[in-house]
Amino acid sequence: MLSPVARFSHFRSVVVQENALFRKYIDRNFPDLTEVARMCPLVMVNSDELYDQARPTFHKVINIGGIGMTHGDQKPLEGEFKKIVDEASNVVVMTMGSHAQLSAMPEKWKLAFMNAFRKFDDHHFILRYESDDLNAKKPNNVHFSKWIPQNDLLQHPKTRLLITHGGYNSVQEAIHAGVPLIALTLFGDQFTNGRIVERHGIGRVLRKSEIDEQRITELLTNLLRDRKYKDAAERMRHMIEKRPESVEDRLLAWTEFVVEFKPLDNLTPYAVQLGFIQYHCLDVIAFLALCILLVALIIFLLIKMVVKILRIPLSRKQKTQ
Repeated sequence: MLSPVARFSHFRSVVVQENALFRKYIDRNFPDLTEVARMCPLVMVNSDELYDQARPTFHKVINIGGIGMTHGDQKPLEGEFKKIVDEASNVVVMTMGSHAQLSAMPEKWKLAFMNAFRKFDDHHFILRYESDDLNAKKPNNVHFSKWIPQNDLLQHPKTRLLITHGGYNSVQEAIHAGVPLIALTLFGDQFTNGRIVERHGIGRVLRKSEIDEQRITELLTNLLRDRKYKDAAERMRHMIEKRPESVEDRLLAWTEFVVEFKPLDNLTPYAVQLGFIQYHCLDVIAFLALCILLVALIIFLLIKMVVKILRIPLSRKQKTQ
């Protein structure tokens, strides 16, 4: 029952507004985006069957997750980052992406991370941190920067771990670099991505309710000392490298195919022709609900009749007495 509700909510909150923008800035007669999506010959999605969760899908859905990410494509580190990494034996990278900022964390969370990092003096922690409020409290092995070359750092041979919010791109970059990760899941698809991380044994999830110095220290100890996480991440990286077809080749091949044979009606499922009620089987659900109500009503009436019949002799007996 949640699917039609979510679909209707998405239509009202996203599609209607996007339709208005296209008709304002592109063409006043621009077709409804729902119809465009329904008749689209191919759908290329940022997903990868090697590590994403298994799900039912259509033949017209082409996975191109991780496109443009290649192990060994990193640029040489420069400036302060080069200096930090050159002086370090081991490096840990921490970033919350572009939608969440480390500096916006509650003060107790910040101090919990700083105190935990202090215990690992054989590692240097490079954080994407947007403020200077912790400069006086951070240990010597912690380094702040408002921007970091994330992919270049992850693919450096000294990098041992990524601490991230669990965004899909960050998870993909860590996988392509063969680096384990701690996923501090906050919202949206990050919870699903966290399950992907744990399912493949390439990292652990740190929930908001668990954030304290002891838990952070425990996770860091496990992922930095236990080789199994690094081995799992390296195995996943090698699988991507050795796959029979690269995502770049897949994208090119399917693009050429659809140009030649569009509109590819044979890949379009019949479900796109169904109305909202039929697609979500609301008519079937309504019929079954009506049947259940009728059965319940019949049972209720039968029980009521039986009770009434049983009460008749009892009432006669009372009158006789």
